[in-house]
Amino acid sequence: MHPLASSLAALALGVALPAAAQASVIVTQPVEATIIGAQPVSPAFDGWSVSGDASAPSDNILLLTTAFDASDDAGGSAVVGSGAIAAQQPRGVEELAGLNIGALDTSVDGVLHQALEGSVASRTVWVRAGDTLSFRWQLLSNEDPVAGLPDLAFATLGGRLFELGTPHIADLQGFGGFQHGSGWLTFTHTFADDAGPLALNNIELALGVVDRGDTSTSTALAIQGVTVTPVPEPATWGLGLSGILAAGAWGWRRRRAHH
Repeated sequence: MHPLASSLAALALGVALPAAAQASVIVTQPVEATIIGAQPVSPAFDGWSVSGDASAPSDNILLLTTAFDASDDAGGSAVVGSGAIAAQQPRGVEELAGLNIGALDTSVDGVLHQALEGSVASRTVWVRAGDTLSFRWQLLSNEDPVAGLPDLAFATLGGRLFELGTPHIADLQGFGGFQHGSGWLTFTHTFADDAGPLALNNIELALGVVDRGDTSTSTALAIQGVTVTPVPEPATWGLGLSGILAAGAWGWRRRRAHH
């Protein structure tokens, strides 16, 4: 098994890893939650910059919604904080996620559906080539999974867009005031060797959700467990190779002595 795959498997099982392969959780657990609007953001996301409607369904989950006020969702609005922010304008959803205005728009059957409002959480992370970013996410929506509009949950890394999903994948029971949910899914991304194997890179990570095509039916993105698993140090590879060679040599000498 590849050493990085071994590290990820060990992390999932709660096995202690060597110091050089320890997973680095890029969120912290402060005593007090950060207040955004009317609700506290999850303490696991202290240090993040949050714009729009955000809340904490539990201590380790951040919920971002596209709800603006109580008129959304036929009076059953899921708005919980200060309300969603606009897209299609300077310092709107797209620019806060490191994207150009219009980058979150889409066309379905020749019909343009513009991103109109939403919420974004972002922070800077330090990574290097070979590190793997992962987090668990769930799309929640009051849009119909079959006939609803293509609202979007997304992530960006250094201005690169990753489309997580639309309400069409939300075919399970939702929570938090949302009828439909996708269930918990996992996003992973391994950083390429763009700046040398040991070069540290300052990368802006953003997570968000937008309404597309209307502002009356809300969608949300729930996030938890944001983690960076480092690539093993070159010294670790060397020690591992030395151990393998030493074990092979010992086995060869034992077999030779036996014969």
